[in-house]
Amino acid sequence: MLENFEKHLYSTIFPEHLPKTVYHYTTQGGILGIIQQGEIWATQVAFLNDKNEVYLTFRLLANELNRRRTATSDPYMRALLAELQEILKKVDRTHICISSFCEEGDLLSQWRGYGNQGKGYSLGFDLNKLFSAAKKQDFVIWPCVYDNSTHNELVSYLVDCWLQKYGKGRAEYDNMVDDITSNVCRLAPILKDRNFKEEKEWRLVNAAVDVAPSDFSFREGAFAIIPYLAFKLGFRESENQCLEKIVLGPTPHKKLALNSTRMFLQANGLKNTEVVLSSIPFRNWK
Repeated sequence: MLENFEKHLYSTIFPEHLPKTVYHYTTQGGILGIIQQGEIWATQVAFLNDKNEVYLTFRLLANELNRRRTATSDPYMRALLAELQEILKKVDRTHICISSFCEEGDLLSQWRGYGNQGKGYSLGFDLNKLFSAAKKQDFVIWPCVYDNSTHNELVSYLVDCWLQKYGKGRAEYDNMVDDITSNVCRLAPILKDRNFKEEKEWRLVNAAVDVAPSDFSFREGAFAIIPYLAFKLGFRESENQCLEKIVLGPTPHKKLALNSTRMFLQANGLKNTEVVLSSIPFRNWK
């Protein structure tokens, strides 16, 4: 049943025509680290800028379980739904690590977040090559879902799968917590509020649900040390580079920015990556 959920999720969220390129917006320090180290960092979810990340899914699932528990008169089903509610409260979210990409490479809202003082960059990656790299490293890269009706359908389908699997007896109870954790942590990173629909976001997420502390790397943060998982881009292993294009964010020094970025890429062996300027006029956003 739970395998059916994975298939249903995939068929529901993936568009018929995939974008060829997805873009990772970053700062000047970010592009230096990504190119020189050949990796992107998937940040542990509690340390992302939006503190509400992934909680939408948990809230929707809690509401659906409560609705069904209230509606049923079957004592066993009520007990099972109550058990599912308790397991949901205990799902460990700390292992979920995310790195974000966007279908649009020159988006004003993103430059406002990353491009202050003309220091923003948008790195365009070949999506199919990211898929291949993700598969080798136990990551997935999936599109975010912004539509409320689709959110509700996916949550309802997942609860149906749980009830069909566990509603017939307790023989498989030992696997119940692991199954629910895996399902929820697959769904949670990709359900987003519809107000962010403009971003057309894709998310790189670790597929494993049993990440050990020793698997994490750590970096400096504004208020605390930030854990992350490194995703290798394979710059050094192959001539078939995944980094196709770099869009320079709005800047008052266009020629200098173009020349230095091209020089930086060549110095790091990325001679075929296109470098272009944003079409958006420079503003000193605060």
